[in-house]
Amino acid sequence: HDATVLLTGESGTGKELVAQGIHNASARRGNPFVAFNCAALPEGLIESELFGHEEGAFTGARRGGKPGLFEMAHTGTIFLDEIGEMPPALQSRLLRVLQEREVMKLGSGRATPIDVRVIAATHRDLHGLVDEGAFRADLYFRLNLLQIELPPLRERRADVAPLARHLLSRSALQYGLSEAAIGRALKFLAPLFERYAWPGNVRELDNLLARAAIYLGDAASDQRDDRDGIVQPDLLALFPEFSRMGHADVSARLTKTAADATTAGAGRVAPSRDDVLKALERCGGNRAAASRALGIGRTTLWRLLKAEGVR
Repeated sequence: HDATVLLTGESGTGKELVAQGIHNASARRGNPFVAFNCAALPEGLIESELFGHEEGAFTGARRGGKPGLFEMAHTGTIFLDEIGEMPPALQSRLLRVLQEREVMKLGSGRATPIDVRVIAATHRDLHGLVDEGAFRADLYFRLNLLQIELPPLRERRADVAPLARHLLSRSALQYGLSEAAIGRALKFLAPLFERYAWPGNVRELDNLLARAAIYLGDAASDQRDDRDGIVQPDLLALFPEFSRMGHADVSARLTKTAADATTAGAGRVAPSRDDVLKALERCGGNRAAASRALGIGRTTLWRLLKAEGVR
């Protein structure tokens, strides 16, 4: 159906992604998808951006005028993000556009017909804003035709791990990740998938995965381990999300998980004491050569030797 949709949910739940999905699954796919954040600009600029202006409409107006986003979205979809932040003075203009399906540029006396599908989104309680007089009731009821509420990530915990794998796989080329590195990062972050509250929702998950890719990925691990004098970073400092879970055993759990991820990789068995000593013997005591032969970094080799009391 080509009806107006209102997406609600906490910040970071992926409202724009859902809006794009609705557009791509509609008869309007292939036509423009135009997104605009109603909280991003001052009131005067919002009016010009949405509805356009004629030449000379105001000081600094573009020569020849400028089409608004509604015109640019003609035959397609316009996505109005953070609709709850729209200034009250502009809410009446938006209501008229939605009712009449035509826009009038600033400085123009002629209305332009438009054919757009409107998807709006907000993290605020619009009904509460209506009760407070901060949002027009008629605009709210015009927008609230089909409502989709997006659940926060903490309420769809079974989706976190597969979503994380998808996001990491999508970014594998950007961060130089192999399948083993993806498995290593997912194993390290597993306690968060199970217990963390995800206040930033999918956006926070995506950023956390990028951080894990940088510090736990192949290129980062090789660079860190193959330089003399450089040791593993303080993972608790790099991933404070573990501490925020509030579990007494989080430090021990993190240390074990990090050690497993670093030494064993994704499903790889860590070398034993005999493996290390034999590799050192074959390499004439050269630790750099022994670490390469074992497929581990110098820091990992040093840690294994220290654990066995070898100097």
